[in-house]
Amino acid sequence: MSDHRQEIIENFSQYRIGIDDVFAFKCRSCGKCCRNREDIMLNSRDIYNIATALGLTHKQAIEKYCEVYIGRDSRIPIVRLRPKGVNRACPLLAGDRCSVHSLKPTVCALFPLGRVIAAEAVPEELGMGTPHEIQYVLNPTDCGSIKRKQSVRAWLERFSIPIEDEFFIKWNKTVFSLITTIQKYEGKGSVTERSMEMLWSGIFMALYLDYDSSREFCPQFEANTTKILGIFEALGQFEF
Repeated sequence: MSDHRQEIIENFSQYRIGIDDVFAFKCRSCGKCCRNREDIMLNSRDIYNIATALGLTHKQAIEKYCEVYIGRDSRIPIVRLRPKGVNRACPLLAGDRCSVHSLKPTVCALFPLGRVIAAEAVPEELGMGTPHEIQYVLNPTDCGSIKRKQSVRAWLERFSIPIEDEFFIKWNKTVFSLITTIQKYEGKGSVTERSMEMLWSGIFMALYLDYDSSREFCPQFEANTTKILGIFEALGQFEF
């Protein structure tokens, strides 16, 4: 977890902003927020949108623009945009403009806002709301201007981001479940390296790879997550 994200979690009330609260920000299209970044994590819908915008398969989009690794704490596969060059620029940046602007990752469309969602295990004293409730934060930024004021609600509507984003909630529930299961399996002394590689491969395939950008996204996501969670539930009947 980056230091910035850890800071937000530990001091959540300082960054939290309500859906009808107003903030001041106007993008100057300088591309500054697209450089010196190594923390743009993608979910399966982000990859689907990138692949659709560029006429690629998920596999091609990931190979060309992303890197995949096993999370140090989560212990599941994570996909992030792979920065390039000495200024660590987003690989989708063309000059100072996003090459997939209309379908760019949600975390980029939200900027300077961010959103978080609490799992059942998150302590109530952090003030992050009830489990699986979307909360918004206003990130500190040194770009843009303060000439335009708008509410969080208006910002989301401007970029067609659902306030009650069912996919985002489902994505987080799935990820939380997989994290819990993987950590439990890895805690068993008898789990082999080969077994873990097979589990990681299955998760990666279901969450990120097994999609057809010519077909509607949501039904594919539902089918993939139902399948992988069902496999893990079945595996829970056996000891490694």
